[in-house]
Amino acid sequence: MSHLKLFFALFICLISVKSFSQTALFDKQMQISFDEKQGQFAALDTKLVNENGDTVLLKDIINKPTILNLVYYECAGTCSPLMFGVSKFIDEVDLKVGTDYEVITVSFDPSEKIDLGIKKKAAYLSTMKNKEAEKYWRFFVGDSLNIAKLTKSVGFNYQKKNNQYIHPTGLIALGSDGKIIRYLRGIDFLPFDIKITMVEAAKGKIGPSINRLLAICYSYDTNGNQFVFNVTRVSAIVILFIVILIFLFLSLSRLNLKKRLNK
Repeated sequence: MSHLKLFFALFICLISVKSFSQTALFDKQMQISFDEKQGQFAALDTKLVNENGDTVLLKDIINKPTILNLVYYECAGTCSPLMFGVSKFIDEVDLKVGTDYEVITVSFDPSEKIDLGIKKKAAYLSTMKNKEAEKYWRFFVGDSLNIAKLTKSVGFNYQKKNNQYIHPTGLIALGSDGKIIRYLRGIDFLPFDIKITMVEAAKGKIGPSINRLLAICYSYDTNGNQFVFNVTRVSAIVILFIVILIFLFLSLSRLNLKKRLNK
């Protein structure tokens, strides 16, 4: 039994080293992710350029519960599926866009102009049933200083690499006062998740992020500019959990055996 316990102890050490390595990789991955700031406020003095070419302040844009969508319009990876996810929930959610909530899409690439945003908006609207979205799903661009101010205030981290950006994928729910309510990770969203998030945003009620588990199970592929399932990380976690269970079982079994022998 002692040899068996020694074997499992060594095995746990090896798995722990592997897990530590995976955790280090995970921490590095999370540097290009959301730094969640529920309860704090988006930078309301951020200046953005709207679809008319006018410069406006974020505080004048937000006047009801709002979904903030940070993308860059020429993204070849997750931005387009994310915006299709937005168009989908606008059509499906049991809330009225423009009355119960609004959606703001902002390019975090300061080199992009609003003309490109207008073209992208038209492409997504053409696939939608809800034509009211044209008024209440608004697209913006900004200069580097204002984009940096906004992204930092909401915890949106990104890096430019090989003329593309590594960035998190998801939405940020804001209250009508600009308070950060919740993060919704991923590219596709259940209507219920959007509805409950906007209801809570109307009340100023802060909630936990949705789909945070995806950040653990998925890694960002810088070559493909997309999230992929991390088999190694998930396998290491599962194996470690199983080994711990086996170790505890053997330890308890030996303890019970000793008690019976002492009797």
